Amino acid sequence: MVWQALKVQECLILYRLKKLKEEFQLSLSFLSILPFGKLKDPIPTISNACWAFPICGVIIGSIIFISFCLALFLKIPLFISVILALTIGIFITGGIHEDGLADTCDGIFGGNSIKTKLSIMKDSNVGTYGVLSLLIIFSLRVFILSEFEVSISHFLSFISIAAMSRLSMVFILFYLPPAKTKGLGFHAQILNYKSLALACVISLLLLSFNNIIGLYIILSMSFILLVIMYVSWKNIKGQTGDICGASQQITETGGWFIFICLS
Repeated sequence: MVWQALKVQECLILYRLKKLKEEFQLSLSFLSILPFGKLKDPIPTISNACWAFPICGVIIGSIIFISFCLALFLKIPLFISVILALTIGIFITGGIHEDGLADTCDGIFGGNSIKTKLSIMKDSNVGTYGVLSLLIIFSLRVFILSEFEVSISHFLSFISIAAMSRLSMVFILFYLPPAKTKGLGFHAQILNYKSLALACVISLLLLSFNNIIGLYIILSMSFILLVIMYVSWKNIKGQTGDICGASQQITETGGWFIFICLS
């Protein structure tokens, strides 16, 4: 009887580990173009897999920071190294966050009703507000990243901020209702509070490496997130995939700025 009970327990553990692996695969394929094998049916839901968003942020952030350090090691000028690293980041995410930021700014600033704003956000063409938002955010990211040092402490801060910025997407998908009955924001709506809690724990553990600065980073990024959620609710009464992409870009850039100011 004891042997059978242990065997059942082992099977349950292996099954759960398999599910966790599949959820991580889904999250990584959702947030990047990095290859991580093919998923088989039944495919997990984003609601269950969102706990892995911060870990995906760590992976993406690590690639960006290591690319930056490698470029400097090869004696490439500072600003060119920064631009190369950010370009690699855009490539491995497929530019989905930047696209979301541009569409969000076009819709919110260019429309005069909820229907019009959502229609503009859905349009694949980038308008004036979208172009300006990309120019501003990319310029800020270039100048802020150029202030980072090649050190373990700065690396840990960089990846923890990357994790927190992906956590902001989880909060938006959890707390704001979908603004449309189709699209990414609708299908990726998060209802599993356990996955949200686990994502928070992972992000907070990473930020704990920053000591007291980590607290200021949490507070600043949380404030930025609340502003984004308020603006989203005020303008379209919910969230879309574009809003999530915008939140990732803005909260991450804000986190970088606070870290550089305080370090």
